[in-house]
Amino acid sequence: MKKIFNIAGWVILLLAFGSLGFSSDAPVVGFIIYLAFFTIVFGLVYVYINKHHRKTEVNPKTITLIHKIAGIVLLVIGLFSPIIALGKIKLPFFPNFLIFIATAIIIGLGVFAVTMVNSAHTKRILGYVLLIVLSAIPALFATSYLDQFFPNAYNALGTAYWAIVSVAIFSWWGFNLYSKKE
Repeated sequence: MKKIFNIAGWVILLLAFGSLGFSSDAPVVGFIIYLAFFTIVFGLVYVYINKHHRKTEVNPKTITLIHKIAGIVLLVIGLFSPIIALGKIKLPFFPNFLIFIATAIIIGLGVFAVTMVNSAHTKRILGYVLLIVLSAIPALFATSYLDQFFPNAYNALGTAYWAIVSVAIFSWWGFNLYSKKE
């Protein structure tokens, strides 16, 4: 069962990396190219690790360090994914800066909400409520601010949805890797 969840996690991660191609001028081609690139990169890393892992004993501290570095990289990608998603509309620096700050706050509040969900019963309910409120913020932002840059609200909502899903996947995976205990 663990292997199935592991494989599903890798598929989701590869699809998330591939979805970075949706921000290109040709979204379908961009998605396929990004997906192929990251699949090849992860495949080569997997082959390299399997080939060299059998010959040498890997220090657990090295593995922990690699998890922490990979977690930080994924968190940075998560932080910048809304700016990447909104790159087509070429927002000026200040709105991009505000989006970056808002993304960092949403990630922090999301982590806080998840820790509340994993705690006592009354805090669990508050954690779920906070997650629901946090999930509504990108839609409110898209319909109140982004609709002026897109031909219709549907495109603005789709872009905001893509951005928040990529933030959620990359930041969750990054925090899991960063806080993983060996």
